[in-house]
Amino acid sequence: MAKWLLMVLLATGMAGQVLASSASLTLVAVGDVNMNRHRTEVREDGMNLWGKVVPFTQPLEKIREHLKGDLVFGNLETVVTDRNDIPPSDKTYNFKMHPNGVRELMKSGFNLFALGNNHVIDYGDEGIRETLKWMKTLAGKKKKKLWYAGAGLNLDQASEPAIFTINGIRIAFGSVSISKPATAKRGGVVSVHKPDTALQKLKDADVDLRILSMHAGEERNSTPAAVQFRTARTAISKYKVNVVLGHHAHVVQGIELYEGGLILYGLGNFSMRGARNMGSVPEFRGVRDFGLLARIRLEMDKKTREIRFAGVSALPVYDMHSGVRPFRKTEDAQARIEALNRLSGASHLGKKSNGLTFQFKDGWGRWLPPSE
Repeated sequence: MAKWLLMVLLATGMAGQVLASSASLTLVAVGDVNMNRHRTEVREDGMNLWGKVVPFTQPLEKIREHLKGDLVFGNLETVVTDRNDIPPSDKTYNFKMHPNGVRELMKSGFNLFALGNNHVIDYGDEGIRETLKWMKTLAGKKKKKLWYAGAGLNLDQASEPAIFTINGIRIAFGSVSISKPATAKRGGVVSVHKPDTALQKLKDADVDLRILSMHAGEERNSTPAAVQFRTARTAISKYKVNVVLGHHAHVVQGIELYEGGLILYGLGNFSMRGARNMGSVPEFRGVRDFGLLARIRLEMDKKTREIRFAGVSALPVYDMHSGVRPFRKTEDAQARIEALNRLSGASHLGKKSNGLTFQFKDGWGRWLPPSE
């Protein structure tokens, strides 16, 4: 029927009108990204891996082919600086990464970063200042495809969304987090416990698609915390957010549709040199030892400007602490998609949740909306 209809449209010259009535966008999303260890000096030629300096290309070599989309998102879990003279804050872990690491991420496809997390404050306000300086430099005067939000030297700056257009779709991106809240006179992030400043700016933006990065939850816990449910669902129901991209727990959490919006509660680690090998923890194997690369297909009706989800694919990844890659064995990848389906069920997201169920094929979990 669909083939016959397309032939009729082609014959009558109406196919172009139908195809032109909608716009589409592919959003690729991963979790935490950092290419340096705790309190390790930054260097322009690469990162430290088991006592050796390897180029910034190394952690991405086995995953780069999958980093293809109109938007490629990651949570930049670090300060960005070329300096080694900034004193660290009084924290258990302090991360900083050379700007060349971000350059390599951009070459690999990344163009959207969350700065709102608990490590952008690792070197105080000076570290935040350095990070913002370098992100602006990397974006360039002519504004290359690089957008970011979530940290600032005051609350107004931290809550300001990135606003841009791709494929005719107007987009606003904001970021909230656990960590030191910014104030009128102090640097930091927009607290996930008081996110209204950032959420209101997203709602007020004259855009079609609103994306929120949410850095929150209990580390190594696959069940979202109460603040994650509250923030993500409120962002959709009250502030017109379409997609919530969650991270921080370092393990994968479930995915659900909520009142027309899509929530990925936890994408896990992606390329996180500062984290441990999750596969080395016996009780994590098979259930909490992987990260996700999610590919979200969105469509927008040009007349109504309404956004719909045309499909979601999930690729489980491994070795996020060294050189992130897809699972080599089909059965290993399938076991992680089965784990994702359990995490998206009622036992983790609640009885009234609308968790996605993924069908496994060719190493990926795939979800399509029900046929209307």
